Formats: sequence, structure tokens, C-alpha cells
Amino acid sequence: MEITLNETERVALGTAVAREKRVRHWRRLRAIQLLAEHVPPATVARVLGCSLASVYNWASAWQADRLNGLRERPRPGQSRRLDSAAEHRLSTLLDTDPQSRGYHATGWTVPLLRTELAQAGYPVGERTIRRTLHRLGWRWKRPTYVLGRPDPEYGTKRGGDGTGSVRAGCGWRGLARR
Repeated sequence: MEITLNETERVALGTAVAREKRVRHWRRLRAIQLLAEHVPPATVARVLGCSLASVYNWASAWQADRLNGLRERPRPGQSRRLDSAAEHRLSTLLDTDPQSRGYHATGWTVPLLRTELAQAGYPVGERTIRRTLHRLGWRWKRPTYVLGRPDPEYGTKRGGDGTGSVRAGCGWRGLARR
């Protein structure tokens, strides 16, 4: 397989290789560089850790459309189970308290969110909800328990101002934004 590069293409390819952050695309660009340096395709495949067929496919894509031929095409796949309206519904739910919706929980859990979304017409699995929460920037946090103090004078005894600045009761956060 013979690939020849003129000086402009060689510079453009070298710049693209140096700037590329995605390994999949970098591997394609590097394969063309090596083939232009007369490295055998089998050696290129072994060095880059890919199949020989991939090297030949990348070389033919380069010859057909140069640098644009090496770009990744959108891959077909299943669409998201939760569309933007469902994601908005999920964000709205997370901004409310589960107790206001009739649950005896102090924080949202994935099963509770799943139940609420199913009632709204979005029957999805727990893993889908977790992925969506991750994509929306929510993270699970460990509970932060705050013990109440039975002594009403506790704040002044600790050197506080006596206005009750010490939090009473027990609470926790289950979800928090990044």
C-alpha cells in the first residue's frame, strides 16, 4: 500500500496528530503517517494495536478524501430512553422533597425516582436513571448525619451567641450537584 504525502499534507497530518486527544482518531492519523514513511501495513497494525483490515480501511479512506476521510462518522445506536422533557421532569423532582410527594423518605433514591417517572409515563430502569443523573451533573453523596442536642442551652454553653445556631434534628443529603 503506497501513500505519498506532499509537504502541505505532511504538515497538516503532523499537526493533527499532535493536537488529537481522542485515541481512536489519533490512531488513524498515525497509521497514515507510518504508511507514508513506507512502514509495512502489518507492522503498522501491530504497533498501533489494531487489525490489518483497519489499516487498509484507513488508507483507502485517506486516498478517497484525505484528512476528512479519517474522521469518525456518527454511529447508529439506540436513542435515549429519557428525552429532554423527561430529564426536565427528573430535575424538577430532584429539586423537591420526596415527603412533599407523599413518600416517607428524606432524600430521593433511584427506586423512588423510577416510580415517579413511571407514573409520569417514562418506564425506565434504574441504570438509565443513574446514567441520566450522572449526565445531568448529580452525584451520590454519603449521608451527613447531624445529631440534635436535647439541651436548649447547648449553644451558649459551647460559646455560641445563644440564638440556636446549632442545627437540631437529624438530616441527610442523598444527591448533590457537582
